[in-house]
Amino acid sequence: METYNNLCAQYYDIDKPTAPHDALNFYLEYAKNANGPIFEPMCGTGRFLIPMLERGFDIEGSDASTHMLSICKEKCAAKGLKAKLHQQFLNEIAFDKKFGLIFIPSGSFGLLTDIAEAKFCLKKLYDHLLPNGKLLFEVETIHAVPHTLGQHRQQSVPTKHNNEKIVLDTVSSYDNKSQIFKTICRYDLMLNNKIILTEVENFCVRYYQDDEMDKWLPEAGFQMFSRYKAFDHTPPDDTDEIIIYECIKNPLT
Repeated sequence: METYNNLCAQYYDIDKPTAPHDALNFYLEYAKNANGPIFEPMCGTGRFLIPMLERGFDIEGSDASTHMLSICKEKCAAKGLKAKLHQQFLNEIAFDKKFGLIFIPSGSFGLLTDIAEAKFCLKKLYDHLLPNGKLLFEVETIHAVPHTLGQHRQQSVPTKHNNEKIVLDTVSSYDNKSQIFKTICRYDLMLNNKIILTEVENFCVRYYQDDEMDKWLPEAGFQMFSRYKAFDHTPPDDTDEIIIYECIKNPLT
């Protein structure tokens, strides 16, 4: 079952129109010091990409969802920005150029729930970095597993059209063995309290043990990497829900 379809993308953009300030400022500092162009895979609706474009950074993005990219393009056009956007899954990236900085914010790396695919993508990202280039990405740890498993939840957001809203119903579960958090999402587009369109998605994300990624990065080629608390250059502890990895490509490769 596909994810981030039409109603999901609309809901996401209405619910999360901009990046959190602490996260954006964290990645902007790295962008300022990048030793080459910047790439944001899984860029979604452009919460991070657009502010960087506005500041004049040489950045391009990609996403697997045509619906998310469509919203990103519309937002760029409204601001008079020209964005280099590519519709592709992370395991499909294949550019002739290399980048000084690649970053994946908001825990999006966890959408790669297959371990072999996740490791393959890390190697792909390594290969697309310039020497001394940096990969930044967030992983959500097992401490982020919600406590509302099995409970039905309902939320709604108004759209830009009068008397129209998107209602989201969810039920979640978590498998301890695979460390995969699954949510069945039903999106109902409602006009004057009548359903006019329904989409159902099976949303999955993988959570990580505290040091699990430490064993994967050398396999991908990263011999130099650091771990941080969320948007804070201090070491994480065993209760952190998010760990940020800063990985540096060997300068001799």
